[in-house]
Amino acid sequence: MEDDPVFRTDLYRGTAGDYDRFRIGYPPSLFDDLLTLAEVGGRGRALDLACGTGQISFALQARFDEVWAVDQEPDMVACVRAKAAAASVSNVVAVAAAAEELVAPEGAFELVAIGNAFHRLPRRAVAARALRWLAPDRCLALLWGGSPWRGAAPWQRAMDDTMARWSAMVRDRTRVPPTYERVRSARPDLAILEEAGFTLLGTLRASLDHAWTCEELIGFVYSTSVLSRLVLGDLAGPFEDDLARSLLACEPSGVFAQEITFAAEVARTPVHDQAT
Repeated sequence: MEDDPVFRTDLYRGTAGDYDRFRIGYPPSLFDDLLTLAEVGGRGRALDLACGTGQISFALQARFDEVWAVDQEPDMVACVRAKAAAASVSNVVAVAAAAEELVAPEGAFELVAIGNAFHRLPRRAVAARALRWLAPDRCLALLWGGSPWRGAAPWQRAMDDTMARWSAMVRDRTRVPPTYERVRSARPDLAILEEAGFTLLGTLRASLDHAWTCEELIGFVYSTSVLSRLVLGDLAGPFEDDLARSLLACEPSGVFAQEITFAAEVARTPVHDQAT
């Protein structure tokens, strides 16, 4: 059985500002459905692993006594702390730690959520730890949000082509391990959760309509690990010009409509404590 590939620990260095500004938040209805299915909310503690700038943490903070927002990237943790202070939110606890190294009490959480990140974590180790961190009969949710370039619209195909061309030009092969696609295809995320002892409950979906601008689409690209401002360096300006030209050639109005799809894959821990 091939181990999960190891990703760099600084993939998102320098992206926090763009990530927080240009990533579209999960629809509130997705959290409503998730908390209903998980039968939690209103009390207890939630854990947002690999939290980024805290999209999930701040969506959950009014529904739990406390939310732990955990990320290994210092920029992300600093952003979460600044947002919490600015909003006078006292129950979001920002923690700088890798997901597989977090120290937390067993049975301490009513919900564990991982947004757009499980694929780049050591999945078996994180799943095993999450099983211990969760109280009996509680849920882990893998949340996902669609990327703007994934779709059949001409501007989406143009954006995908432009990003692929620039990724090849930058040639930073250290950001996606060569075994990533093979390992994940052989052992999908949900299979990892089942192997750890979770019971799969199903997948929740929600969508929203969004009209992107060129600035927003460029900012979204800068929020990624493969074409951030840091990765592009002095090529950022030419990249922006190229992407804007490609987009406007498809949609001269400068308005790029997309129905963005979001999902939450939900699994439950056993009813009885693992120690028994």
